[in-house]
Amino acid sequence: LIYLEEKNYKTLTIQEFYDQLKSGKNPRQKSVVLTFDDGNFDNYKYAFPLLVKYGFVGVFYVPSNRRGINNAQLKEMTEAGMIIEPHGKTHMLLSKIHDGGQLYQEIVVSKQNIESVTGKQVLSFCYPGCEYNGTVIGTLSGNGYQLAFSCGVSIDHKLAKRFVLSRLHVYNDMNHFKSILSGKTYYPSYSD
Repeated sequence: LIYLEEKNYKTLTIQEFYDQLKSGKNPRQKSVVLTFDDGNFDNYKYAFPLLVKYGFVGVFYVPSNRRGINNAQLKEMTEAGMIIEPHGKTHMLLSKIHDGGQLYQEIVVSKQNIESVTGKQVLSFCYPGCEYNGTVIGTLSGNGYQLAFSCGVSIDHKLAKRFVLSRLHVYNDMNHFKSILSGKTYYPSYSD
């Protein structure tokens, strides 16, 4: 985060990112969306305080019914300016679900649960395991979601791809992180 601060990066909320996509223009300031998946307690214990310290916004994708961060902690994070969005209800691989009711629980009920905890409108979804299919996308788009994130080898920033946006994993390597920001991503090798 020190590097982002030194290089004058702005961390975007989901609404700001969506508005940027709709505009079709590049941001005036160097910008990044920092996402944290899975709702592990470590996100609350380590990432959240650092984001607050540096005045940055993090987007935390949390399974509504299977997480290590409790409701009071999620509320605290929200009140500090963090964005809490659904990562399913139980972190199931959605492309493997063939029951419409179960898919509804994972996508729609998880959205309702997160909104009831944070008091904020949910705009985006993050696919557990980065898996989705046409039925999943249709359920998201038909139930108030504006964006959905997966994983990939590049970063997407086109409105037409708003339900299949790629993100890059950041490894425990500062040079890797800098390479992502530069647009010339390399992956560290961890040989023995």
